[in-house]
Amino acid sequence: MSTGGPQSIPDRGLRLVSDEGRTVAEPPERTVPELPPSQSDSGPPQHPSMPAGNGHASNGTTGTPNGLAEFAADLLDGARAVDDQELYAAIEAVLIVATEPVPADVLASVTAAPIASVAAICDELASEYAAAGRGFTVVRVAGGYQMQSAASCSEYVERFVGGRRSGRLSAAAMETLAVVAYKQPISRAQISAIRGVNADGVVRTLADQGYIAEIGRDPGPGNASLLGTTDLFLERLGFDDLDDLPSLAELDVDPDAVEDMDRLAARSG
Repeated sequence: MSTGGPQSIPDRGLRLVSDEGRTVAEPPERTVPELPPSQSDSGPPQHPSMPAGNGHASNGTTGTPNGLAEFAADLLDGARAVDDQELYAAIEAVLIVATEPVPADVLASVTAAPIASVAAICDELASEYAAAGRGFTVVRVAGGYQMQSAASCSEYVERFVGGRRSGRLSAAAMETLAVVAYKQPISRAQISAIRGVNADGVVRTLADQGYIAEIGRDPGPGNASLLGTTDLFLERLGFDDLDDLPSLAELDVDPDAVEDMDRLAARSG
């Protein structure tokens, strides 16, 4: 930080209202005295904890000062330009108060930043927290981003919430949930046929807890309700989408057992 030379002029002091009624930053109208070579920087302001040279401009580019090109892009977007520090802080604040994963497009809408920039910043925050050994991190889960406790601190978190362990799913519920996860969309009758017992009670419990829900209707006779897993299911497992589920082959499930399940499901469908 310079102590005797001329200071750069912040790009957040002037505002301009777009046709859409949103406020954008107006580019500087006066020349900023050039900093000494040792202190000049080809990039925009960086997040305080990031190493030099890894900053991102508010429009998602790297190594390019906020200038007329970025200003024009902001005008087209009808969005207010913010500096990196404010954008990082805004994303952190939203994730802290959110009670469920926040999609990147929602974060982009709230912060008036491009989706690509928001996604990159979330990834950088996660790397930053991990490098600093923090007790929390940012993860992509259930189609959005969420602030979660770090896996390395799970022992302490479990001690803190130990009194709530009675809320864990029973073995029957876990089996039923696995059947739904891998065979969805699936009807109650098909679940019962695969498990060999009436699954109505367990299905109702899983639905009440938000892990499964009706996702359609069988076009056949009776129009049976078809069940599938929810975003809460993905969130609890730490998965972004169902493609992240390990394959049955990875789980060493007997192929004959899989065929039996398919046959039973088809017979009761």
